[in-house]
Amino acid sequence: MDAFSKDNSILLLATRFDNPGDWIVEQQFVLQMGSSYLMAHGLGSPLVHDAETSFDIPSEGDYTMYVRTKNWTAFWSEGKTPGIFQVKVDGTTDEAEFGIGKKGDNRKERAQWYWQKGGVYHLSKGKHTIALHDLMGLDGRCDAILFTQAEQAPCDCLNGYKKLRETLLPEPTEDKGTYDFVVVGGGMSGLCAAIAAARYGSKVALIQDRYILGGNNSSEVRVGLGGQINMAPYPSLGYILNEIGPDRIGNARGAHHYQDWKKMDVILAEKNITLFTGYTVDGVVMEGKKIKSVTAVEATRQNRIKISGYVFSDCTGDAHLAVMAGAETMMGRESRSLYGETLAPEKADDFTMGVSIEWYCEDWNTPCTFPDSLDWGLRLDEDTVEPVHRANWYWEVGMRDDQVADAEKIRDYGMYVAYSTFSYCKNRLAKKEDWECTHLTWVSHVSGKRESRRIVGDLILREQDLTRPIPYEDGTCTTTWRIDQHYPMEKNSRDYPGEEWMSYGKLMPIDPYAIPYRCLYSRDIDNMFMAGRDISVTHVALGSVRVMRTCAMMGEVVGLAANVCTKKKIMPRDIYTSYFSDLVELMKKGAGRTDVPYTQFYHQVDRTGHQAEDR
Repeated sequence: MDAFSKDNSILLLATRFDNPGDWIVEQQFVLQMGSSYLMAHGLGSPLVHDAETSFDIPSEGDYTMYVRTKNWTAFWSEGKTPGIFQVKVDGTTDEAEFGIGKKGDNRKERAQWYWQKGGVYHLSKGKHTIALHDLMGLDGRCDAILFTQAEQAPCDCLNGYKKLRETLLPEPTEDKGTYDFVVVGGGMSGLCAAIAAARYGSKVALIQDRYILGGNNSSEVRVGLGGQINMAPYPSLGYILNEIGPDRIGNARGAHHYQDWKKMDVILAEKNITLFTGYTVDGVVMEGKKIKSVTAVEATRQNRIKISGYVFSDCTGDAHLAVMAGAETMMGRESRSLYGETLAPEKADDFTMGVSIEWYCEDWNTPCTFPDSLDWGLRLDEDTVEPVHRANWYWEVGMRDDQVADAEKIRDYGMYVAYSTFSYCKNRLAKKEDWECTHLTWVSHVSGKRESRRIVGDLILREQDLTRPIPYEDGTCTTTWRIDQHYPMEKNSRDYPGEEWMSYGKLMPIDPYAIPYRCLYSRDIDNMFMAGRDISVTHVALGSVRVMRTCAMMGEVVGLAANVCTKKKIMPRDIYTSYFSDLVELMKKGAGRTDVPYTQFYHQVDRTGHQAEDR
């Protein structure tokens, strides 16, 4: 037998294990590598409890075991990776260490997801057990395990993996119904869009690819809110953000600091919102130039659903919905000549602002150890190390990578820098005695993104619109943040060419500016809005509009506009051409409550040119 079939093969998805132990479900990269997976995010402690499950073998025989995994440090090191684990079959530990990486001629090939071969097992018909046993606590990862009697190895390519899953794990799609407004993305913009539409009577489906709401402002990423709300010409816009936003400033603080419960409580209180958490939208059904429905896969059980709607909003940040629907998007920097922007480079390029992977450590009364990263870690010395206790916004990676295609690599590099830094301070720093009782207590495994794709609308906002300023008749919510662009620090760039991890902010003042409505819907997809960092702006203009309070108000405007579309049976563009006065009336009222304490006084002004670990 040389073809995989249900008669000769069993495919086990790691996220479906009966007991995940201390392994976490990682669902950020479903669209890039085809699945969610389990990851041993133990912060350097090998005490990650095993993930375990049972499975049934249909017929007795000899089965070869393959494990879909990867060597996550192979992009930057040829040393033995710390992301290794063992597999136990019926209590017997397989001889292989999994996660060592695929053999290849270049580091990209060695770092890809692949099927690593394990042992051959004679398995009787009936129930068996399997367990994942982590060895280092440093992000070993397992997607799936295959037991097969087929003679060939499974294909490492993404299409081959998808075909294997379709054959061995066909998944029916459950229809979850039709809604007035479907919001894809549960960051601050998506939350406000859903709440605004729901409070004016629209039936809303809110799809969030994580189990926690809030995006960058959640306890998973831990970025503080910035910008001003409740600004002219529509000062009622922003009260929703005040309801759901934390009442305290700060990046990389304790989980409670970000008050996830506020966001969830407000969403669950809205009877017109149906919330789908843990679902990644991975498919779109089109009807002409309109989105008819989306399909999504859940992260843990990996079941599939379909959701239909009248109007949709891409609040994903990465414009995933837009790309699936066929909308034009932009990524990177436009040339100076294209829009006449003084801050744009002479030639267009792929450079973007990067990702922050925030982390912090704490001084306790007890000594502790941490694995020495000498073999696998970042090359550091007394001159290049940053011996801080808390990373902040300027720990920034991936500016020269593709923020979508290379998303997992970028996230991994952020963790790689964090672990390497802490390891150096614990094991090799000249004053390492000062770090004897310092414990690494949190490292984000969720990317704090600033920029990737932007969706083309009927108007593309430019630098000079903000700085002259040039008002448009369809102004909506107001951006107040200065044009804040990030670049690699020169010294860090010299020390780590092409793989920088420290940035600085370059600021240009603006006057408060009302974002045109035409930046908030797609030029190509008739029934699709967008809100957040993927709206229709140039790279330069994004430097102002991307902060979360501003994005939240965009979401509120889009939610109000979706309600106009539903009530009038029109499309987003029709609001600009014929019904903008209806939207104006709603923007004057807003959708937020004013009977709750007002807490959003902090971090209204941009000071990111200043670098401080505790700011």
